[in-house]
Amino acid sequence: MGHCRALVVSYHRDIDSGRATTAIGAFADDAEFEAHGKVFRGRDEILGFLKAREANTGRQTVHVLANEVVTGQDDASDDKRVEMQTMVLLHVRQPDGAYVLDRVLNTVHRFRYSRGQWRITQRTSRPLHPTV
Repeated sequence: MGHCRALVVSYHRDIDSGRATTAIGAFADDAEFEAHGKVFRGRDEILGFLKAREANTGRQTVHVLANEVVTGQDDASDDKRVEMQTMVLLHVRQPDGAYVLDRVLNTVHRFRYSRGQWRITQRTSRPLHPTV
């Protein structure tokens, strides 16, 4: 499970450090990635999202993971899969340099072990407390 958590931490760190496109390595070829109410399917669409995020140099963020829970696991077969639910606390840098909590997201990451590596196959993200 540590490898899966490391993938999630790594891709968020890449986004936060201005190297969002580097994060594409965390995702399977057929992955689905949900962000900002849109679903990006496959590495090409996900990479397009990451390129746009990397180009937006005015938005500086820090993602903090909390309350991680493994909600599904199948290690018995050759087709190993894991599901991890976590809260993502998204902080955004303000003009004065301070970081302010922007939102808390309930995320679910699904992983598959294939060709000797864990990869993210699906990421869903919803506000913890949606506005009405």
